[in-house]
Amino acid sequence: MASLIVPQAAQMRLIWAQGGVLYALNVMGVVNASSVAITQAITNTLGTAIKAAVTSSGLGVRLGTAITLANIGLRDIRTGSQPEYIDTGAAVAGTGATDLLPPQTALVVTLRTALSGPRFRGRVYLPGFCEGVNSATGNAASTSEAGAFVTAIQNALITNGLNLGVIHRPQPDAPVPSVGFITPVNAVVVRDQVWDTQRRRAIPGI
Repeated sequence: MASLIVPQAAQMRLIWAQGGVLYALNVMGVVNASSVAITQAITNTLGTAIKAAVTSSGLGVRLGTAITLANIGLRDIRTGSQPEYIDTGAAVAGTGATDLLPPQTALVVTLRTALSGPRFRGRVYLPGFCEGVNSATGNAASTSEAGAFVTAIQNALITNGLNLGVIHRPQPDAPVPSVGFITPVNAVVVRDQVWDTQRRRAIPGI
């Protein structure tokens, strides 16, 4: 497969573990319009801020104690075949005391941009929630923490000269070929309290 190349963009991965075994990913677009150097140092800085946000956003108490945000990965995709840097900080664990919901269960955070249409919207399927978050009606009892966590990720990026974005992958073989591009996120929204499913997580492992 050809290397992903998108002008003015980087790609960030949130790498989650269950019981110390890696099991889920969130892949996010990063706007790099100012040509910030993607290095181990900035990856470590972002890793520290994003892991701290698990606690400060309140998300940590919604996640099971077996769940950790293990690592943050960052890769420059302005040119092809660039290395991914992995932060070196300690993993941060959830503190929810009840049993885990099924591994494919996720709470979706929607990423909106200033433009409309599928290519200008993104979704973050957050994993690892415990039964204590589940309401009597089978929905998530609270969603504000998930939105606050993703907002904190965006704030950490902005502090470091970057931004959260939605990537449209290049489509060179489409009837009308297109190049890749990235659009900045201008709103982070949890649209409802309904649990969603990420089927690839039904059997944990990445």
